[in-house]
Amino acid sequence: MRSIYLGTALAMAVAACGIGTANAESIGKEWQDDPDLAAGDTFQVLNPLIAVGVTLYKGDYQGTKQYAYNFAAVFAATEALKYSVDHTRWGTRPNGGNESFPSGHTSAACSAAAFLSDRYGWQYGAPLYATALFTAYSRVDEHYHHWRDVIAGCALSWGVSKLITTPYVDASRVSVAPMMEPHAVGVQLSFAFAP
Repeated sequence: MRSIYLGTALAMAVAACGIGTANAESIGKEWQDDPDLAAGDTFQVLNPLIAVGVTLYKGDYQGTKQYAYNFAAVFAATEALKYSVDHTRWGTRPNGGNESFPSGHTSAACSAAAFLSDRYGWQYGAPLYATALFTAYSRVDEHYHHWRDVIAGCALSWGVSKLITTPYVDASRVSVAPMMEPHAVGVQLSFAFAP
């Protein structure tokens, strides 16, 4: 069972790397020529890899599976929207290109932030929301997208995460609390088990 989840994580990592620039030489050149564009390209891949890494580090294989579903749904919805509005005013990029709405870079980066926030708490999601917001800024700044495109990409990721992601409950969580009743004083011991 564990190998299935590790295989899913590996497949997601390979897919995420395929989204970014494949040539190491061009990556280095992009970082030299236009660092904010390069950072946006990097975060669209790095954020999902971090999300998978966190699930594996915690031994949360259910979370790995949920993020795989989350990422696949966000990717499919983004591509469906891109192709459905491609030949409309919303499909035209500021630089004249096609498939502007919504931003795929932003939806990929935000999917990880939304998932970590919904699964483990805002403390996990906040740093990735910061990098996702920078990705959104870089896409608008480089004239690849309009603000509506990046907002829609992040909103799409947020909504999908709300539908798919369940909060994480640590299987080893134990709590001890004092208990006071009218005729008794004691200690209440409770265990929380993962579903």
